[in-house]
Amino acid sequence: MAVQRLSIIVPVFNTGEYLRTRAFPSLVRLPNFEQIHVVLVDDGSTYTDTLDAVNELAAGHPNVTAFFHATGGSGSASRPRNTGLSLADTEFLGFLDPDDEFLGSGPWPLVEALDAHSDAELAMGRQQRIYSDRTERVNNVSHYTHRPVATGLYQAGGEVLTRAQFRPTNLSSIVIRSDWLKRTGIEQVIGAAGQDSLFFRQVFAEASAFAAVSDEVYAYHAETPGSMVNTVTAAYFSKCLVRERAQARWLHSTGLVDDYVAHGFERAFAWYLPRLRRMPKPQRAQARAVLHEIAGLYVDPAQHRWRYPEVMAFFRRPSIPSVEGLKPLTAVARRRAKKTAGQAISAGRRLNSSVRTRRGLDP
Repeated sequence: MAVQRLSIIVPVFNTGEYLRTRAFPSLVRLPNFEQIHVVLVDDGSTYTDTLDAVNELAAGHPNVTAFFHATGGSGSASRPRNTGLSLADTEFLGFLDPDDEFLGSGPWPLVEALDAHSDAELAMGRQQRIYSDRTERVNNVSHYTHRPVATGLYQAGGEVLTRAQFRPTNLSSIVIRSDWLKRTGIEQVIGAAGQDSLFFRQVFAEASAFAAVSDEVYAYHAETPGSMVNTVTAAYFSKCLVRERAQARWLHSTGLVDDYVAHGFERAFAWYLPRLRRMPKPQRAQARAVLHEIAGLYVDPAQHRWRYPEVMAFFRRPSIPSVEGLKPLTAVARRRAKKTAGQAISAGRRLNSSVRTRRGLDP
């Protein structure tokens, strides 16, 4: 066996099919697969097929370790990721969800970037976001490259996070130095939804520097059926509240809360509102109450000057929107116009084909 330098932690809960067909094949395809320690952590799956998948993959590969929590589940990916962190014994570590996949050489260019930059605590690459009707290429790295230190090396920390407007990036697009992360004591909030966003913010704020890589290392499948973010119920919003409470405590303890309110809070809050509209109507009142509580962790909702039109409507607090606040509506309008144009073109082609067939012009 080659020397293992990178641990990839894969949290699993009743997702055996995706693990077999999407995440794990993308790991095996990596040119440096033998140098990767894959840590499969089952969070108490109730599906026999998932348990079988984890057991079989671990038995079939000497660099794969399986760990099983008691049946039942903790409610989010936090516990298995924390368990994976405790089991990781390599120089570097990263994460991959079972319904997503690595691209190309995956996280290995991030390992090489950390080898080249000993001052960096983490490395970050680009990603793709895959929808049923499109694939978006996401240059998430550009949000954080405000303060160059050397070629490929940039300052991290709370000030840079503030300039990035507290945008998170998917955990699978970063690799972290294991010993450094364990010394920080940062772990993910058990039972919370969106805990990976808070975890990234805490890690980035704690770091002094990061290495940037131009490779697209990871593909996020945004519409996976059954995933937590796509199964929107009142319980989902309650899990978000767990994470928001932890985040508010952290922001207050680090002195970043005012920066977050000024630069990141309203964008993050607006993200909830389309999901509120998608959930079952009988549960919306409960979810609205949770959203009011979330807002109250950071501001007085009745006094705060809101800048996003959707948020103004939610709190019934009309004001003058900012340019930033109008961007989400503009993006939605562009996507709808593009979709409508595409449908019109398709309809025109079908009509033209039908006319030509009727006239005997096409075979």
